[in-house]
Amino acid sequence: MLGQWVGPSDTTVWTSTLVSALETLGIEERAARQAVNRTASDGWLIGESVGRYTRWRLSESGQRLLGTAWSRLQRSFDVDHPWDGQFLLLALTGTTPERQLRDRLATGLDFEGFGVLGPGLWIAADDSARAGADAILEACDLGGQALMFRASTVEGAETPAEVVALAWDLETAAIAHRAFLEEFEDAVPKDDRDAFALRTRLAHEWRHLLSVDPALPAELLPEDWAGTRARGLFHDCFGAWKKSATSYYTNMADEPAVS
Repeated sequence: MLGQWVGPSDTTVWTSTLVSALETLGIEERAARQAVNRTASDGWLIGESVGRYTRWRLSESGQRLLGTAWSRLQRSFDVDHPWDGQFLLLALTGTTPERQLRDRLATGLDFEGFGVLGPGLWIAADDSARAGADAILEACDLGGQALMFRASTVEGAETPAEVVALAWDLETAAIAHRAFLEEFEDAVPKDDRDAFALRTRLAHEWRHLLSVDPALPAELLPEDWAGTRARGLFHDCFGAWKKSATSYYTNMADEPAVS
């Protein structure tokens, strides 16, 4: 919700708007209010009281995190350019972080398209993944413990395809793409409300999918890759549903605050 509807407009949003939007997605009012409050507690939102009501704006950290996520979404579609044969390696040095921080780092790097080569060693096939990795390292306060290198395979050792097989689970990614296709391929909005719900879910599911799909260059993917068809479907649906979905959200956001 924040990334697709609130962030791009850079405006405040009433609690009632967020609650109504989440209810459109099947989330009950009580759970929706709890989600808004938890998001604020996590530092993504800053609230302002206006009489009995509250309106929210993204915090600086919220804007930064959403900006990083948006860059990753953009990279997932920019995969048609030729691969330069270079990998990006990230090595963590020093004392091993505590488990909670280690899990947070691993989750963030998964989303940025990094695969795992070994303990404390990650690899990406796109140098532009560095910006996202830097943001995650900074958020985890691990910037001083990380080294990054550009690297290529050498003749007589592993081929790029063998490196991909070591670092990433493409079968899991393919299954996720096929599930995405099955969910949205025949989806047709009944009205503006339905278009809003579908378009929001579409973006949410694509973002979730990126946690298992590194969006590798075509040279490193199997033939007839399911992700290619899924990417085309996303573009088609996201564009086709834009007008109706935006109209519904705008009308909802313009309603007077009632909660």
